[in-house]
Amino acid sequence: MANQWVSPNTITGDAASGQRYLRRDHINEYFWREVAKGNHILFVAPRRVGKSSIMQDLADNPMENHACIYQNIEAVKTKDEFYNRLFDLILQCASKTSKAKIFVANCLAKYGIEEITKSGLKLKRNDIDYEKELRNLIPELKNTQINTVIFLDEFAEVINKLNKQGKQQDAIDILHTLRELRSNSDFKHFTLVYAGSIGLEFVINTIDRPKLINDLHRIKTEALTRGEADQLIAQITKGATIQLSQEIIDHLKIKINHLLPYYIQLMIEQIDLIGRRTNQSEITSVIIDDAFEQVILENKNFDDWLIRLKDYHKDFFPFINEILKYTAKYDTITIQEIYNKANDPQYKREDDYMDFVEQLLYDGYLVETDKHVYRFISPFLQKFWLRKFPVYNG
Repeated sequence: MANQWVSPNTITGDAASGQRYLRRDHINEYFWREVAKGNHILFVAPRRVGKSSIMQDLADNPMENHACIYQNIEAVKTKDEFYNRLFDLILQCASKTSKAKIFVANCLAKYGIEEITKSGLKLKRNDIDYEKELRNLIPELKNTQINTVIFLDEFAEVINKLNKQGKQQDAIDILHTLRELRSNSDFKHFTLVYAGSIGLEFVINTIDRPKLINDLHRIKTEALTRGEADQLIAQITKGATIQLSQEIIDHLKIKINHLLPYYIQLMIEQIDLIGRRTNQSEITSVIIDDAFEQVILENKNFDDWLIRLKDYHKDFFPFINEILKYTAKYDTITIQEIYNKANDPQYKREDDYMDFVEQLLYDGYLVETDKHVYRFISPFLQKFWLRKFPVYNG
């Protein structure tokens, strides 16, 4: 059987697409309704819910008279590079549609552009003030008779990086410029869409500029429903050797608990490995349980949750981690227990402790079960924290 074994069509690294991706039509429909109203969008969701996959799917399947482009801009390091990238993306996007032929031709001549490629623009000149030219370029999009939609993934990462590098004013300037572009009546054929693996609101709050994004329309993306989880499992296991009965699928969903596409893909991948190794195509609850333990043993599956806390909340990590270590050991933590820890002389966070609780909720670490009682949203994360911090003396 091993030579004929067909593995499921899973993906646990890059954004999912095709049969590896489960489109949730209600999200797409809601998104395009808000774009039609003239709103600019912020996708709000914990990590690993699949924001990047959703954005790529929306960009690949635009509404009529809309041209879209998606890009992860995490690598952008400076303010000028950001404006350059946005300028490039607008022209790349416009070049996708024949309706913008004249607009693109005019831009080629005006800016000395030799070629527009997927990797960017090839220009004859290097003296372009991209921030200034964006203000000239975007109003001209109305002449194309299309709406240009730019999906900026990991935008919060760019702002956070600038802030951490001591370039807070550059970060604020970008936020001011984008706010101006979004609110200017001449910029109505242009939509910006933001998402990222860290909360944009939290990053903005660290530089005390929340009003610079309060015009964005937030679209909240949740974990999969049980029915949607069934659909995704059916898609990625179609034609595979492993066979999962509905009873076994139900056991799998209970085991995962928080039904993120990423967790489902991890489990199906591990189930397949065990099934193949033991030559069992009919999956049992024992295999499900074994797969769960193996997924947890692979630290690379969850290290990013810990690394990002250390990175983005460096000064506050000991306090945040104290909350998580306690919750991992005792299953739940109450707001009173958090407050007591906030008052500890080594933390001194009694004035803003709820900001960190809200961030842990937003980023998909904790969930509120009863009023002011919190637990890990995922058994995977709880087990991971217990393995990372097996001794707790708090």
